[in-house]
This record gives sequence, structure tokens and C-alpha cells, in this order.
Amino acid sequence: MKFGSVPLEDASGHILAHKLLDAQGRKLLGKGHHLTADDLVLLGQHGFREVIVAMLDPTDLHEDEAALRVGMALAGGSVRVKAPGVGRANLVAEQHGPLRLNVLGLERLNNIDQGITIATLREHTLVRPGDLLALVKIIPFAVPEARVVDVEATAHEHAPILAVRPLQPRSVGLIISGPSHAQQQLVDSFGEPVRHRVETLGSKLDDTVYVDHTVPAIADAIRMQREAGRGLILLAGISAIIDREDIVPKALEAAGGGLVHFGVPVDPGSLLMLGYLDDVPVIGAPGCIKSPKTNVIDWILPRLFAGERLTRADLVAMGHGGLLDDISERPMPRDSTDE
Repeated sequence: MKFGSVPLEDASGHILAHKLLDAQGRKLLGKGHHLTADDLVLLGQHGFREVIVAMLDPTDLHEDEAALRVGMALAGGSVRVKAPGVGRANLVAEQHGPLRLNVLGLERLNNIDQGITIATLREHTLVRPGDLLALVKIIPFAVPEARVVDVEATAHEHAPILAVRPLQPRSVGLIISGPSHAQQQLVDSFGEPVRHRVETLGSKLDDTVYVDHTVPAIADAIRMQREAGRGLILLAGISAIIDREDIVPKALEAAGGGLVHFGVPVDPGSLLMLGYLDDVPVIGAPGCIKSPKTNVIDWILPRLFAGERLTRADLVAMGHGGLLDDISERPMPRDSTDE
């Protein structure tokens, strides 16, 4: 594509680069207009002698076609492509679930041609049907078709670039542990926030049990929830988990499960434990699960409900962006004063 100023008589068939106004400030022709012989007569009558245009080569793709093809190359499962024109393609979610994004693939795509840009939500963002996931914008009026072919080949190599992992309804069990005198207080403080989070994600809190805060009692409760068919087990209690050798991790091991990781670089929520009993995720929840504000549990649950088996590496990677808004109700909120 060539871009620049040309005499008015040479502009027919090319694309107008900028909006043109008459002497009174009224629009004559808009940006992106394909100039015709009649347009040139009109412009000549208003004193124009030259115009700035884009002149496409035979090997160029118009911005709208290029945007559509790039968008189609990016779209994976549960993603729909809409092409409204003006060199754009919108990628929209068709399901409720976390966004799957190949970040390295995206970086390669955005380096292919400076005229082809792709902006997306962050990976693992929880989206709903109709949410905009990504926007393709072709900056010039056209790009070489060869560069679009490069995008398609690279996207295929890293496919899928974007997809939505639909949430899968699960039966959830909540085990709360503590002394008998604190039972009602703990059940009240943990039960409703957990129920709300679980149901918002399309699953169901099918059972809440209260047990002594001991390894044998918690281990028995974990086994019973597994035998009852729970797809996810949440543990909360009178005391936060402080160490890998603490009561809750040891109870998971006593129940036959294994610890994936304890301690997540997200605040609020760093004292989270994740393990598995067979294929069932078991979460030792930090106290911030009681708060309605976004915390680590809101980053973990959607991915687990979408069927992802999280690893230590997945949890460690949450440190990027893991400093969330503080929860003032917790016993030790951040100190906001300068020293």
C-alpha cells in the first residue's frame, strides 16, 4: 500500500485518508471513502486540488477482510467473531467461564506486522456470554495478504489463541473445624459467603459439616465428602493454616490426599492450601473467604470448576497482579501509613 498526497485528477479509485470539510465546516466525504469520478468533481468545486489517499497494491487485503481473517484465526472454543467494519473484529464469549489465552502465541502474533494489533483481556479472566474478549484492529487501510497468512499460520501453530473454558457444575462440600463453643459463629461466618460464591459459578454447596479442629476429625470428614460424590471440598476453620505441617494439610494427607502447594503470592489470600484427593480438589481456605471482596478464592474456583487441574506453577504465577484491594475487616489489614 502507498500512502500520500496525490493530485485530485489521480485520486479516483483510491481510499480517502482523512475526512474532508467544506468552507462552512460541513462534511463532504468521510475517512475511508473510495473516491469516484463524481467525488473528484465535488471536491474540485470546493477548491481542492490534491488529497491524501491510500493506494492499495494487488497483493494487499482491505482492512475489513484482514480483520475478519485474523479474528477467525484466533478464535477457539466458545468464542464468536463479529466484524463491525472499520478494520475491526471483535471476539466475544459464548460461555460463562475463565478465559484461556496463549500469551506467548499472542506476543508472536502482535510482532508479525505493526499494522495488525490484537488486544485481549488478561488470561483466566472470568467472562460471561457476550463479553468482549479481544479486539483485532488493522491500523492502515490495508495490509499485505502475506502478513495475514503469517498470522493464520502462527495462530494455528499455537492454537487455540483464545478460548473460553465453560464452567462445569459440581457438588461442593464445606468442612468447618473448631471448638464446639464456636460452632454457630463459624458456620454463620463461613457458610453464606461460600454458598454465594459456589452458586454464582453454577455449582451447588450440597453439604456443610462442623468437626473438631484435629487431624483425625478433619481427615474423616474429607473422606466422607469424597465418598458422597463431592466434586470439590473446601476446608475452613477457627485457625488459618500457618505451615505445611499444620493440622489441615496433615488431615488431607491422612485422608489419602496429596498437597499441591501451600502459600500463594496473592493478597488477600496468601494462606491458601491446594491439594487433591484422587481427582477431587481440596482447598484449605484462608479467612478472607468470608469477605465478599475479590480475593484469592475468586481466582481459584472458576479454574477448578472449569476442569483445570492446577499445579504449583499455576499458583506461583498468580503473583503477577496478585496484589488485590485490601479487606479492612481482617484482623491485620495492611498499614496504609507512611513511615
